[in-house]
Amino acid sequence: MSRYLIIDGYNAIHKIRELDAKKDESLEVARLHFINMLLDFMSRKNMFDKVYIVFDSKEQALGVRRHEYGQIEALYTTSDKDADGVIVDLLRNASPKDKVSVSSDDNFVRNHAKVYGRDILSIKELENIIMLKRKGARSKIEEKEVKGAREINEELKKHWGLK
Repeated sequence: MSRYLIIDGYNAIHKIRELDAKKDESLEVARLHFINMLLDFMSRKNMFDKVYIVFDSKEQALGVRRHEYGQIEALYTTSDKDADGVIVDLLRNASPKDKVSVSSDDNFVRNHAKVYGRDILSIKELENIIMLKRKGARSKIEEKEVKGAREINEELKKHWGLK
């Protein structure tokens, strides 16, 4: 079972303050900064086997341009298809055995993720996950001893394919 994360690229760039500020320089700078943030996150936390970031493009080429950065793959749509459509295609083509999460605040994308039975992360949730790892911060929730916690954790690890 593979674990994938699909991100609605410009949706994230416009809503994550650190990335939105980079747009003043250029969209390219914001995109590359986002990719670097994700690479940093992936090097610290092995939550996903592959991350796809889908960006709209007005290029007149056929198909989708792909740029790989290790476990991160940036997909740039062409003028004949928008990012939402490419995300839906990725959802449709994913194996039912794979664990696929989608991060977007776009209702069209979120509704399709629900139809395909995939996990949904808001952009804010994605930002919180990435930033916690980047800053090395610990959760503010204190761990407490819960009766049977070890067994629960072992079951969750099996369920998530970590064991």
